[in-house]
Amino acid sequence: MALTAPQLAAPRPLAPAPAVKAAALRVSEAAEKTAPKAGWTTGLAAGAFVGAYCRTRRWRTCVKATKILEAPAKKAEATLEPPDEPDEHNVIVALVAAAYVIWQMDKVNMSIAILPMAADFSWDSSEQGLIQSSIFWGYAATQVIGGLLATKFGGKRVLLFAVSLWSVATMLAPLAASYSTELFVASRVLVGIGEGLAPAAGLRMVATWVPEAERSRAISTLGAGKTGGSIAGLLLAPFVIGAFGWQAMFFSFGFLGLLWAGVWSVKGKDREGSVGAASDDIPWQRILSTPQLWGIVAAHFCHDWGGYALLTWTPSYLNKALGYDLTGSSELTVLPSLCAVGVAAFAGITADKLHEDGMPLTTVRKIFQGVGFFIPCLMLGLLASLSEPGSLMPIILLTVGIAGGSFSYAGLYSSHADLSAKYSGIVNGVSTTFGALAGVCSNAYVGYALKTTGSWTQALFLPAIGLYLVGWALYTLLYDATPIDWDAEES
Repeated sequence: MALTAPQLAAPRPLAPAPAVKAAALRVSEAAEKTAPKAGWTTGLAAGAFVGAYCRTRRWRTCVKATKILEAPAKKAEATLEPPDEPDEHNVIVALVAAAYVIWQMDKVNMSIAILPMAADFSWDSSEQGLIQSSIFWGYAATQVIGGLLATKFGGKRVLLFAVSLWSVATMLAPLAASYSTELFVASRVLVGIGEGLAPAAGLRMVATWVPEAERSRAISTLGAGKTGGSIAGLLLAPFVIGAFGWQAMFFSFGFLGLLWAGVWSVKGKDREGSVGAASDDIPWQRILSTPQLWGIVAAHFCHDWGGYALLTWTPSYLNKALGYDLTGSSELTVLPSLCAVGVAAFAGITADKLHEDGMPLTTVRKIFQGVGFFIPCLMLGLLASLSEPGSLMPIILLTVGIAGGSFSYAGLYSSHADLSAKYSGIVNGVSTTFGALAGVCSNAYVGYALKTTGSWTQALFLPAIGLYLVGWALYTLLYDATPIDWDAEES
């Protein structure tokens, strides 16, 4: 059967690049003039022309341009590779990274505020550990929920709600603390609930907007946002506390989150076709029975045990073990975070380059995650072996160790989107639940161990070393970056 000109020009719901679309239109117009004589020959000529033009474009654009000529047109699905739309996806990544900055500021602020608050309310180290871990209770509870909501309603709305919730809860913290410690803990749990919704929503935005070839850099940008938030929080918190009191820190940080929410409500948007999967359509059994997922989960738990414990307790370690004051402790804690920004950027760029040059993605992920485990493992081991730590060497070891962990942004933290763009929010939700539980357990354990043993090595350093090694072994054994179609029918 001969192809007619209207068939040749039939549009697809997923629009091609403007230049290719214009080229296809010119071919279609020519086809209208020659169709009575040429018939199917016009179709071949049109396909040859667009095919030749496509060879000058990226592969994803080639696919879109060639499929203009296919009939009938098929509805685009959310599982397709994200389009190459740099202006749009760069704005989305930048805004999500800004949300991550505020997220981390509202998480680390307590590691500074705990020092004056403990003095005001007479909290011992065990109570401080309980309070420090309370944010992770809510954080752990909403990870999977965040993935479900992001899959069904899209990352924009979920991220907007998440930031608004934790920002309001942050601003209410001083009022809660004035009534009781229990009410203050409840406010921190509420902050954790909001922050627990954010990772899946943010990753969903990246997975559906950013092409695979740029994904390591995008995830590293989010990681740099988190690290930048640590830096901003650790620098601003002591200044605000010193000038206006610890209450003002909660008010100002919460207001910043509400300001971001206003911008996001206008500028943020979901990619067309990425919203609407119902929760009963999710193939839970197939997802949860995937070994690759549990390789990610194991690495996430083990990495976050050490990461969250160091993030929370380093200011106290510098203050109580090394004798630095509030401002000095926070300024020194910034050094590892500052270095981590550069490490995360380097890791993301290098990982994408290695993959572009032909290295299998699985190999890339395992190399970078291995480095992300072994550098902090080695540095903490050296720190634990110091019989009489000096004032400089512990800081150097902590800086190198914490910064080295940022190689994980091109390993573990990029792995969720590798397995499935469609279900990346779900995968991230399951994985980050265990990471948050590591935050609960590690902070409570450090506080308890310090109270009973008084040893920073036993409370903080040795448990992290052991779990880093376990996480590396399980991730290396179980993870494979090959995309999985969990919607496919089982044979």
